[in-house]
Amino acid sequence: MTGSTGAAEAGPTDDGRSGRVELVGSWLLLVALLCENFGVVWDVQWHDDVGPDTFFTAPHMLIYTAPALAGLTSVFVVLHNTFRASRTSAGGGSVRVLGVFRAPVGFLVAGVGGAVELAYGLADLWWHTVYGFDVTLNSPPHVGLALGGMAICVGAILAFVALRRRRAGRWGLAASVSVSLCSMIFALFWAQPFPVSVTPICVFCLVMIAGVTRRPGWVTLAGLLFLATQAAGWVFAPWITRVYADSVGLPFRDNASLNPYLPSLYPMVLPVIAVLIEVGVLIGRRSGTSPKAALPVVGAVVGAGMYVGYTVQFGDAVSVPLAALVAALGAAAGWLGWRASFPLRRLGPAGPPPVSPGSSGATSSTAVVV
Repeated sequence: MTGSTGAAEAGPTDDGRSGRVELVGSWLLLVALLCENFGVVWDVQWHDDVGPDTFFTAPHMLIYTAPALAGLTSVFVVLHNTFRASRTSAGGGSVRVLGVFRAPVGFLVAGVGGAVELAYGLADLWWHTVYGFDVTLNSPPHVGLALGGMAICVGAILAFVALRRRRAGRWGLAASVSVSLCSMIFALFWAQPFPVSVTPICVFCLVMIAGVTRRPGWVTLAGLLFLATQAAGWVFAPWITRVYADSVGLPFRDNASLNPYLPSLYPMVLPVIAVLIEVGVLIGRRSGTSPKAALPVVGAVVGAGMYVGYTVQFGDAVSVPLAALVAALGAAAGWLGWRASFPLRRLGPAGPPPVSPGSSGATSSTAVVV
């Protein structure tokens, strides 16, 4: 592959079928994200309350379902897009790979992430063969698995961004961001202090939704879906861990708390933060304030609010210097999130969507040669 960027190319009109394929494929990527998230929640709870595991455990198999599903889905969508000789589809721009394949950007990223995660899965199998039980979550294969999982998250988000003009695409964007934030928080677990590392990512993703959709309600929906994901993990993790431990005849640790470990690290205040971002964007529009000026202020306010929420959640004392740092990072994340929405919006069609799946109409898109 080369790194050059080609000029925008005009493509054929959307015949509806490619758009449906990408839409179904995007939702399958979301299913993969859910498998990854709940597999990780289960695995972390298992390590915390039971302890020993091998490679072939049920939580691991649920985790590895994610890259397998994401990889197969991405391969199918890329081949479908290529063999139909469609440079554009309902999902927008494509990326040329090796001069032959035409891959929608999101599926290219998700497919590469799935391949990386499966490769590190083999490394994890070797690791367990050599060292036996895992004694820590922060092993080298697990770091690689987390990186591959993050790529799948990014790919799913990009796939839904490209479909943002469809209501199902906007629902998928809100859902994929909410589930991806849960996975990102797990990946940032070792970056301390915890609120400093998590807050900018959350602000960036929520502001990005506002910039991509340019419609009210979707940021709030992402916050509510995040809360639903957290609540589901809160119930799922202790229950499935007990059921699985009983089924394989392993006892709990003497100091096992049976409390949902990973979901308790998710910011419970995030739905409130999402509403505040929504309100800030709305006030900025009505007052005629430029988003470039308004969103850093909104990011600073919600960043500081998220830090205070974390201190209440963890029972810590508020540190004024740390709150100021988080506010500054939130301001930067708010500005970057809005700016990032501009290139992201080029992934989708510029004009209105077709009235019906079978209707035709020229759309503009961008094809990038890599």
